[in-house]
Amino acid sequence: MKYVVITGFLIINVLSGMAQEKQVIRGKSSMQFIRAGQERIAKTVKEIPDLVIREEIYSDPNQNNMINANEESEIRFKIENLGEGTAQKVVVKVSLKNNYVPGLSFAREIPVGPIFPSESKDVTIPISGKTDLENAIAEFKIEVREEGGFDAYPLEMKIETHSFEPPDVIVADAKFSTRDGGKLELNQFINLKFAVQNIGRSQAEGIGIRCLLPNEDCVLTGESDHFSFDQLNPGESKEIDFEFVATRRYQLQDIPIRIIIEEKLGKYGQDTTVSVSINQTLLAQNNVIIAPINTPAAAIRKVSLTSDVDRDIPEISGSSEHKYALVIGNEDYQKYQKGITEEINVDYARNDATVFKEYLVKTLGFPEKNVYLLLDATAGEMGQKLDLVTKRIAKAGNENELVFYYAGHGLPSEATRIPFLIPVDVSGANLEHAIKLSDVYKLLAATNASRILVFLDACFSGGGRTSGLLAARSVKVKPSETDITGNTIVFSATSGEQSALPYHAEKHGIFTYFLLKKLQETAGNATYGELADYLTKTVSNESLRINEKEQDPEVRVSYEVVDEWRGWGVNISVEK
Repeated sequence: MKYVVITGFLIINVLSGMAQEKQVIRGKSSMQFIRAGQERIAKTVKEIPDLVIREEIYSDPNQNNMINANEESEIRFKIENLGEGTAQKVVVKVSLKNNYVPGLSFAREIPVGPIFPSESKDVTIPISGKTDLENAIAEFKIEVREEGGFDAYPLEMKIETHSFEPPDVIVADAKFSTRDGGKLELNQFINLKFAVQNIGRSQAEGIGIRCLLPNEDCVLTGESDHFSFDQLNPGESKEIDFEFVATRRYQLQDIPIRIIIEEKLGKYGQDTTVSVSINQTLLAQNNVIIAPINTPAAAIRKVSLTSDVDRDIPEISGSSEHKYALVIGNEDYQKYQKGITEEINVDYARNDATVFKEYLVKTLGFPEKNVYLLLDATAGEMGQKLDLVTKRIAKAGNENELVFYYAGHGLPSEATRIPFLIPVDVSGANLEHAIKLSDVYKLLAATNASRILVFLDACFSGGGRTSGLLAARSVKVKPSETDITGNTIVFSATSGEQSALPYHAEKHGIFTYFLLKKLQETAGNATYGELADYLTKTVSNESLRINEKEQDPEVRVSYEVVDEWRGWGVNISVEK
């Protein structure tokens, strides 16, 4: 029998015929059944990798942020190793949380190889929408696996898929002319100018056009009777000049020109004929006016900006690399959970988060690359982004400012009264996968950022803007107080058992509306003390006027900054 000792483990090489042996591990013995010829080797790891996913982006050719039928697009991101050990045999695995979307294909496994400490590698996941793609939401789950189990936190990304809408390439208008004007006669130059336009709802590609003369008594005098374009977007048009001569042998009274349009798919072009009569009075060529059909381009969804705070957002020059933010707007819970009604959704939370991000970037000097925006975020997405943002700030040093904003449902445990933030895919009846508010505070404080600002347009009593996530509750629960540490200020939309209410006329939560209003009116030139006084007074008064219900915002501060926070400037240049 052969024995080899590796890092404190006794390894037994079992010879044929022996059924079992004792295995001694660090001085302790146990019985283990080991198959013949196998060895178990334990390794000691002194330096470990720490993988994170960064700078994720979806890129598509027509930039409508959807996966369209007959379109090749891609998800790109970086994998960065923040640890001190090398990540070995890294592999990216891609799957769909909703299992299957007809007509959608993508790379399911991408080998990356090793990633050394402080190294990052770019990853591209190609995505293809086929002709039979259906309207759906593709919920991608992207996992970064490492040989030793040191995986990155998974990335989840939701992208709408859009079924095929055909192009329609036609001759929108056509005019005949001569070089000198007057009556059309034989044996003179004739110009046909026509406009080719795509009046369909999707891009046309590989467009070829042929102009056919009626017989050999008509002669081409222009450069070509074939024309081509790489693509035509919806509503786009191109003008074409086709010149020819009808000789004196031509016998017909009309000169018909057949125009054949073909595109890559072979189905959505036009075969048409335009004619001109002999002796017809024509304009001179330089007076021809083409009036193509004006059709709207395919609709691209944009945020509806209807509130006064959504317009005229103050802009400052420059930004600070030391500012970071994570902004979350959870509105549509019905889409992700069966059996709940639309009333459970949090009205305007997406707009709240989207516009608040604009103020961070334009008014408060946060670099776009340092601001992360999540709309209708799942538990996986919220966890991944919290992990990423806090790690970035911790690595960047302690002279940083961090803002965390959340609009959506909050809920306390009925048993413990501990408050939770609720992702859109988590049921209010099962808080196992919800996110403890105390865990969020701990993660933010652990960054050691010099300033941590938390804005919560949510309540934690079980109520909501229209209806609580647990609408069947007859009694609301008063949440327990959550400890705040670090250099943290928390602005909460409500107190005690109150609900966070909407401001329907402005399409915002009432707390967020007046938060944005103060930033708009002051262009950020205010202190947090002034902001706190404004919100507590204004929201309390306006909620009674607008909603006829009480809503009293609260401001809570950690003991580390209790004597100084009121003088902090919303923009650091206005310190008092």
